[in-house]
Amino acid sequence: MDIISQLGPLAFVSRMRRLAESVNLHARAVYQQYGLDFDPKCFPVFWTLCEVGPLGISELAEYIGFSHPGVIQLAKQLEQDGLIVSGKSDTDKRKRILKLSEKGEALRPEFQKVWTHIQAVNTGLIAERRHNLLWAVEEIEGVLVQQDYLSIYKDYLKTQQLEEVEILDYDPAYAPYFKSLNQAWIEQYFRLEPHDLEQLDHPEEILQKGGVILFARYQQEIVGTVALVQEKPGDFEIVKMAVSPQVQGRQIGKKLGQAILQKAREAGAAQVWLESNTRLVPAIELYKKLGFYKVAMTATPYERADIRMQCDL
Repeated sequence: MDIISQLGPLAFVSRMRRLAESVNLHARAVYQQYGLDFDPKCFPVFWTLCEVGPLGISELAEYIGFSHPGVIQLAKQLEQDGLIVSGKSDTDKRKRILKLSEKGEALRPEFQKVWTHIQAVNTGLIAERRHNLLWAVEEIEGVLVQQDYLSIYKDYLKTQQLEEVEILDYDPAYAPYFKSLNQAWIEQYFRLEPHDLEQLDHPEEILQKGGVILFARYQQEIVGTVALVQEKPGDFEIVKMAVSPQVQGRQIGKKLGQAILQKAREAGAAQVWLESNTRLVPAIELYKKLGFYKVAMTATPYERADIRMQCDL
């Protein structure tokens, strides 16, 4: 049973490693055919020193795209095999320089002969296949140059988290969450003000004036809320966005924001606005990502408000 093959994309890196180990095992035997005791894993470092000349660890790492520890490990192996030597730089005594040893220089023509033959064999091996492996590897490497694997994974995780959040329309049964979530959020940084209580104690008035209240449900729990208030016909303000601290960082605020903006579009709004406080850096950053930008402050019922933002729809 070939577990690695059955796992498909999950074991992609493991399968590449297995392929490399298989080829390296037989490549070592190829070198031995020429009387060369050489570990193919050291090829990138040795070839670069042969073709480029003496180099430091950092320069080698840059040439071959390996980590510093990886280069050091391969260089150590080559030194043990007597193919390279290391010494201090003539210009910087703190810098370690690697170069071919006398043995390495003497064997260089034999290595170059083997490499010519290996290149021909590899070219045929790749060309005779239905898919060009080198092209595929180059494509993936190109993607990872633009965005590292961890970033790609985090983007995927954010998408998954968004899909796990369910947005619900107002229901009287959810009204207590509208107040409790917002009260906890506000009192974490400020104090409840009279206008807060007007909205939190009477959410139905928001709806009666043409507004909207949404809730976020995650793992069967109501964990977030937001409201769209119609101050006057066509004038919409986003208020009372709050997410439970236990689930912050799971894209819930983003999904609530996207959903309430869509409700504003459906209501015919050309733009929406909100007020916040510049101390709330994560919230301000979220608003910017949703398309909000800073505009001049106007009269406000909140003492804590020191920034007004607007989003064109």
